[in-house]
Amino acid sequence: MNESLYPSTSVLHKRWAELEEEHHQLALAIDDARARRADLAPMRERQAQLLIDINSLVAEIRDAPATTLEDFCALLDVALEHEVDLACDIAVYGPADFPMIRRLLRFLLRFLVHEVPGFEFNSLRRWLSPGQLEELMGGATCLEAAGNAAAPVEPSAFFTAIHDSARKRG
Repeated sequence: MNESLYPSTSVLHKRWAELEEEHHQLALAIDDARARRADLAPMRERQAQLLIDINSLVAEIRDAPATTLEDFCALLDVALEHEVDLACDIAVYGPADFPMIRRLLRFLLRFLVHEVPGFEFNSLRRWLSPGQLEELMGGATCLEAAGNAAAPVEPSAFFTAIHDSARKRG
C-alpha cells in the first residue's frame, strides 16, 4: 500500500471551502443581527472558533502533499486568500486591473474543465460579485494572447509540453 498517511491538498481544500463558506455566511448573519441590535456573543464565539479552525487547516494545507493539478489549484485558491489577499484586491479594484492574473486563471480553468470537473476557486467566488467573477473568468475555454482570443489548446498538449520541459532540465 503506497497511499500517503496525510490527506492531499485537494481533500483539505474541500473542507477549507466549507469552513470559509460557513464563516462568510456567519459574517453576513452578524451584520444582520447587529442592525437588529441582537445579542452577538454566541455568533462571535462561533466566528472565533471558525477562524481558529480555518487557520489550523491552512497550516495543514501548507504542508499537505500536492501531486495533481487539482492539488496545485487548490493550493493556489487557499494562497489567493491567505497569503496574498488577491481575491480581496480583485474585488476592490476590479478584474480589469489584473490582466495577467485574469489570463493565468482562465488558462488554468481551461484545463481544470477537462481534468477536474466542478473545481471552483472558492476564494474568488466569495469575494467577487457575480459580474466581477464573470469578467475575471468568463471565456475561460479560450486562451488570450495580447487581448485577442487564441485557439483553444488541448490539455494533453499542455501537459506534454510541461513533461518534456522537465525532462530536458532533469
